[in-house]
Amino acid sequence: MAILSDNQIREKLKAGEIIIDPFFDPFLGPNLYYCHLGDTLLKVKRQPEGFICDPLVHKSEDLYEEIKIENEYILQPNEFVLATAFEFLGTDGDHIIRLLNSSSFARVGISQAALGMINAGCGIKSPVRLTLELINNFPYPVKLKPTKITSDGEVDFGTEVLKIVVEEMKNKPSIIYDDWKHGVYSGDKKAVGPKMAGRFTDQKLALPKTSRYFKKP
Repeated sequence: MAILSDNQIREKLKAGEIIIDPFFDPFLGPNLYYCHLGDTLLKVKRQPEGFICDPLVHKSEDLYEEIKIENEYILQPNEFVLATAFEFLGTDGDHIIRLLNSSSFARVGISQAALGMINAGCGIKSPVRLTLELINNFPYPVKLKPTKITSDGEVDFGTEVLKIVVEEMKNKPSIIYDDWKHGVYSGDKKAVGPKMAGRFTDQKLALPKTSRYFKKP
């Protein structure tokens, strides 16, 4: 796969092959685009003593409560939250969008638990807003500012939380993410917790005879 340059990203946006909404040229670097914090996040719910999280059972509503960020959110040391990105994103079956932490964000101790990718064909039918898993590793609280749209339609940008790169695949997949029955995060519009519960647990598959599990150590 090849990472697209700024000019290629502009071309793909114009052709509708990738979606960054809203798109503003100042945030486009040589080969990446900077994204911002949205205005909602999920805080971890207090649980009874002895609670153990089981991602195969517990759903988002079991673990988190949603809050709206009005002006700012103070992320405490060692605190973990799920935050919504501001921009809507999507890509066709020929591209993926890879997610990277902002260097400036990382230098005040904020890391993201999962920085993977937007799969080929995710969000092309219904653009998504990413869920970001933020952890404060800094010894002090860190202020997070949400991105807001003013009454006159201007954007008051908040904290820079993410940068993305677009990569072109060598071959198109047989099915895009939006059409894949296990594409559970397709269409997300706000922060959401795990969707592992029930995702693959109905699968009863026979182990191939060629598997190493059939072979003696």
